[in-house]
Amino acid sequence: MHNTTVIIKTIGRASLEEAVYSAKREGFKTFIISDGVDIGEQAWGADRFIKLGKHWGYYGGMAANVGAALAETEFITFLDDDDEFAPGAGDIIRSKLKEKPDVDLWVGGVRFNTEITINGPGGEAVLVSRDLCMSGDLGITPGNVCMPTYRTSIFSKIPFTNSVPLDEQNLTDFHHINACCMGGYKLDWFGDLVYLVRPRVGGVNGAGQ
Repeated sequence: MHNTTVIIKTIGRASLEEAVYSAKREGFKTFIISDGVDIGEQAWGADRFIKLGKHWGYYGGMAANVGAALAETEFITFLDDDDEFAPGAGDIIRSKLKEKPDVDLWVGGVRFNTEITINGPGGEAVLVSRDLCMSGDLGITPGNVCMPTYRTSIFSKIPFTNSVPLDEQNLTDFHHINACCMGGYKLDWFGDLVYLVRPRVGGVNGAGQ
């Protein structure tokens, strides 16, 4: 099993239990970081649970930073509490990390209606957000990169910050990926179905992930 921890960021949604189940099923070490809310029995089965001292909001960025600081594995990946891993996602992620050990961060596909270019350290285009759409015919939604898989050490130099403009906070993940690429970290994408976006609350199962 590859050296990977999944950080599940939660605001206490009932769907958390299924998110935890999907992460455990796929063989990940599982940390839950609660954004200042109690979650009770929904945390059962997780390897670790941390409740932040207050509700920070900020699209889970603070919770993600705390999870990255606590992780002891070489890589970390993330899951929102209303998303799930697709069956077989763990094997896909581990295979990709082993196949290309020089890659620092991986992204899944997205459903996205805003075109954003990710730039490298010389200003060159690394990818455009439209390139990540795997099932554009099934619908699009702003944001949701489906939480990239990162080399954990990146977060000691480039954590999520609150410097993203208010009108672009649904693009936080893309801003962070862009900062990492401009810092010289190498990006690739899975190209296979890894995440199910909001499958329990009316999302399109497997659309564009």
